[in-house]
Amino acid sequence: MCGLCGTFAPDGTLDRGVTAAMQSRLVHRGPDETYSFNTPILSMKLGRLGMTALADGWQPTEDRSGRYVAMTNGEVFNEPELRTRLGGPRPANRVDVAVVPELFARYGPDGLALIDGQFATAIFDRAENQLYLGRDRFGVCPLYYADVDGLTHFCSELKPLVSSVPVQWQLDVGAVDQYLSLGNVVAPRTLVRGVRAVPPGCLVRFGAHAPTTLRYWRYGEFAVADQPASAEEIRDTVQRAVADRLRADVEIGAYLSGGFDSTTLVMEAARLQEKPPRTFSVLFDDAALDEGRFQREVADAVGSEHHQIRCSPAHVAAEFEQMVRHCCYPQRETYNVAALMLSRQVRLTGLKGVISGEGADELFFGYDSYAFDGARRRTRDPRAENEQAWGRADFAWEVDWRKVERRRELCLAPGTTAALAGQEFWRDRLIPFDDHELGELTPMQLRSIADVYVQLGGHLLGDHGDTMLMANSVEGRYPFLGNSVVDLGLRTADTQKVVDFEGKACLKQAYDGIVPQPVLHRAKQGFTAYGLSAIADQPTLAAWRELVADSGVFRPDALDALVAAQTPDKWDVRLSVISISMVIDELGLRL
Repeated sequence: MCGLCGTFAPDGTLDRGVTAAMQSRLVHRGPDETYSFNTPILSMKLGRLGMTALADGWQPTEDRSGRYVAMTNGEVFNEPELRTRLGGPRPANRVDVAVVPELFARYGPDGLALIDGQFATAIFDRAENQLYLGRDRFGVCPLYYADVDGLTHFCSELKPLVSSVPVQWQLDVGAVDQYLSLGNVVAPRTLVRGVRAVPPGCLVRFGAHAPTTLRYWRYGEFAVADQPASAEEIRDTVQRAVADRLRADVEIGAYLSGGFDSTTLVMEAARLQEKPPRTFSVLFDDAALDEGRFQREVADAVGSEHHQIRCSPAHVAAEFEQMVRHCCYPQRETYNVAALMLSRQVRLTGLKGVISGEGADELFFGYDSYAFDGARRRTRDPRAENEQAWGRADFAWEVDWRKVERRRELCLAPGTTAALAGQEFWRDRLIPFDDHELGELTPMQLRSIADVYVQLGGHLLGDHGDTMLMANSVEGRYPFLGNSVVDLGLRTADTQKVVDFEGKACLKQAYDGIVPQPVLHRAKQGFTAYGLSAIADQPTLAAWRELVADSGVFRPDALDALVAAQTPDKWDVRLSVISISMVIDELGLRL
């Protein structure tokens, strides 16, 4: 994983200083080497975090004809298979992402669908003077862009882009509404008006005409097999994905939460290697949050060198604002501080990469909500807003419309409410399916698609995953998002995934007798941390109230109004209001 940035100026008015400024703010993503590519209309830089081909790999890379040149952040885990498919002599450049421009030259945008990996890429077509910005299937690697005065600026992180391009940036109130309603900002939206995220599974083409988004893959093409996969097939599929993501010229460790997903990956990694991977876990002072005994049981079972860090309320209080100002993404909880501390520990031990269990819940229906969907005997009351957002009037995902209206009332200043008219979150289609296609899906399949596009791509792989890891120059790798595992999930029936109200049933049955029994049978426990009352003393809260009031976006008394309302909610909305105000202040945004 690396840091990618650049400026594309089709009219020739290129200022290379913007690219240099962005790169200087991305050093944490790629501290090992810096590569540059320059033409009269394009300037690109990539800061490398070296994982493979350390002695015989470099960027930019080209296809054989020299027409396409690319800078690529990330990993192509099936590069050997792709090289065999493409044929021809093995190139001198052994970096795995060197296959990207060749795939594009041979197959066009569809070539990226062949990649089993995680990447963000900038591909320049020398013949047509066109630039393509692309992102992997699930959006593991972020990539943002902005068109300003005929120039396209792009960057792996939001903050370096906004801070380096001399524009008075404005807040996207529609994105604020997305977050207050969904607890997430959904690509291509960001909190900054005019800055877009390349959607997962897409390329965006730039040239003489307006940017065009080209989708090469989407999650949700369910095709249930006549016969369910056997336990052996499931284990073999997961093991191959783990093996691919352990392949590197540097040592790869493993995150170990103590839950089923991370435990499965650690057990497989230990079976694949002579020496088990080093494992990393977080401990909490609050017994209700702490999973230490499960973590230790797994580490002891595989004999790993286990590293535990303790995250206390004092740690969260000290680092919460710093964390928000780094990632410039709203927060629902405080656990990203624990994630930041954990990646710091990984780097202190000398490691550059870890495997992690994200994706299993979304693909194999691990959240409790799937079981409730499967047991529901009547449809929800239809709403036109649902139909516009999701393509189904009877599907609302996690949205409680009464609470959405109440949050707006308690949080937004009058001017923001007025500005929001016509930009409410539901006016965008949030998943890439049309109404007819959505009508063919089961409730659990539809929820899985929404979970992937709303929660996994933007948050779990984004500010919680990539941004917290790369803040300390650590790469995350996700075996459950391997192509073969995803295919397995898409052809597995709902009834194999949820059995007797237990999600991921097929996975758990496959690993019965391998994963320790206390972990196998424990209830689902999401990764969480301390609440606002545990981390913020009165002076801190006073300072944060001032940030909220100064934002001009929220009611000055929003934090107190939320407390006084005593409305039970899925998350502490005060954290969202506070963190959005921090981002507004950090980026100098105006309404």
